[in-house]
Amino acid sequence: MGAKINFLREYISNPGSIGAVAASGRILASRMLDGISLEKATTVVELGPGTGAFTAEILLRISSEAKFIVIEKNPVFLAELRYNFGNLEIIEGDAENLVHLLHHRGIDAVDVVISGLPWAAFPETVQERILSEVHDVLAPKGRFVTFAYGGVHLLPKARAFRDRLEACFSQVDRTPLAWRNLPPAFAYHCKR
Repeated sequence: MGAKINFLREYISNPGSIGAVAASGRILASRMLDGISLEKATTVVELGPGTGAFTAEILLRISSEAKFIVIEKNPVFLAELRYNFGNLEIIEGDAENLVHLLHHRGIDAVDVVISGLPWAAFPETVQERILSEVHDVLAPKGRFVTFAYGGVHLLPKARAFRDRLEACFSQVDRTPLAWRNLPPAFAYHCKR
């Protein structure tokens, strides 16, 4: 119950950096991670894990030898992540500084970047900077996975985000809608 209360409280106090009133669920996490060969990845980065819904599913799928790093800037979510996933490398930081954060740790290439970031809450310039950072750290055959809410994806700002994805990555595929997520959402699977 604590994660739900924390998430709602953080949304109310800072809706510009929290993109929904409820944390994403396991159904969306599965939809995001299905079909990206996560078990073969040697380095995985999660951006904006929030309360860890995707984090838990990633841990079920990655190899025990894989390097898994999560990057979160919200202090409330950081504390919760550290409590629930204390054995992970959890970095307090901003996705706009992804290249620097990883290079500082000796990582030049990542196989998979998974994002729970609230893209619709960001100005276009922030979206472009983060996508550029993601593109720059992905290995040549790397994958980037993020999500969008159903219905909202038809609005002009969401269509512009899809256009930015297509400009940044060689291939962008959309999964079917996860109707049982609150609100319903789908994933974008992008290849460098």
